Amino acid sequence: MASKEWKAPSIPTQVKFDRSRFTSQEAWEGYTDIVVPRKILPERNVIIHRTKFDEFTEELEHRNWHKELTNFMDGSIDVAIIKEFYVNLYDPEDKPPKQVRVRGHLIKFDVDTLNAFLKTPVILEEGENFLVYSRFCRSKPEPQELAARLCIPGRGFESNTDGLPLKILRKNLTTLAQTWSILSFSNPVPTSHTFDITLNRARLIY
Repeated sequence: MASKEWKAPSIPTQVKFDRSRFTSQEAWEGYTDIVVPRKILPERNVIIHRTKFDEFTEELEHRNWHKELTNFMDGSIDVAIIKEFYVNLYDPEDKPPKQVRVRGHLIKFDVDTLNAFLKTPVILEEGENFLVYSRFCRSKPEPQELAARLCIPGRGFESNTDGLPLKILRKNLTTLAQTWSILSFSNPVPTSHTFDITLNRARLIY
């Protein structure tokens, strides 16, 4: 009986990736398998009009956002570079420092860098270690307090199966809260889901 020649099992070879664009094999695979098919939602340009909702406009100007939010142009972003940024920075443990290398350039996105870019300097109150918004989020305000400020009378959060507050339908928001929600959908936290606001987004708008 003729003997059969033994063959070692084949080992799949890794596809070489462009090291000038990706920090690792895992980043390259994540880019091709997950990130490429995803759509990027660019920030939208804001056109400011003086209306009866001057409270909204005045708050934009108070925060110095009106300058930054009116300069966006269609086609002003490079989608490929944005996707490379996200896939290269991914870290399941979210360890510091807040920075990532994209095509040879070190991009920082720590608190100080972001605030410098947005022209919103960090100002801590005397004796405090956190900003007002950080303290507010850490205090976990009661959903009833959020709903009383954001919703039309008699409306509030929709609950999940455990009875916990889940979301507020956009139609149940006051006109001013709806205006802020539209901005939040388009700029600070872009999303294509605009029918309601989550608990975290409610805190942001509040």
